Amino acid sequence: MLRTAGEAVAPLAGQLAAKGYDVVDAVGADLSPALTAPGFGLPVVDMALVSAGLSASPDLPGIAARLRESWPGLTLVRLPDAGPGFDLPALPGDLSLDEICEQLDEIVLETARIRTDADRLRREAHALTIQVRLTRGGLEDAVADARRLLAEARQPAGQDHGRP
Repeated sequence: MLRTAGEAVAPLAGQLAAKGYDVVDAVGADLSPALTAPGFGLPVVDMALVSAGLSASPDLPGIAARLRESWPGLTLVRLPDAGPGFDLPALPGDLSLDEICEQLDEIVLETARIRTDADRLRREAHALTIQVRLTRGGLEDAVADARRLLAEARQPAGQDHGRP
């Protein structure tokens, strides 16, 4: 839950926490390393809800960039009371808490799917890198053998080819 220093914690934060969501309150541009250093603080950040004040703040693009650098694919969503501002999807104001939770669950599941796909692609890329290195090493050996055989073939008949 991202907000400006002058804003109170949104009541929705408490309601979501009561529903079992892990809610972290973050104020303005001074983001905790828990939010910007994966592995240092939180195990994962699936979504950031943005307050009305912060959604209209000129600081939001920088904050969003820092968060997305740490958490690729992170979705930022404006709270229902947030007016127009930075180009973010907004939760409709006429939803019940259960409907809000359904929308948030969909966002979190999609973010988790994207993260899983990205992890899989990273693992595949790492495996391919290893395979290329091994193949390159084998190719270097084959080239050395071919050069040796070519050099032996070019020697005139009757010369010692270095064989006993």
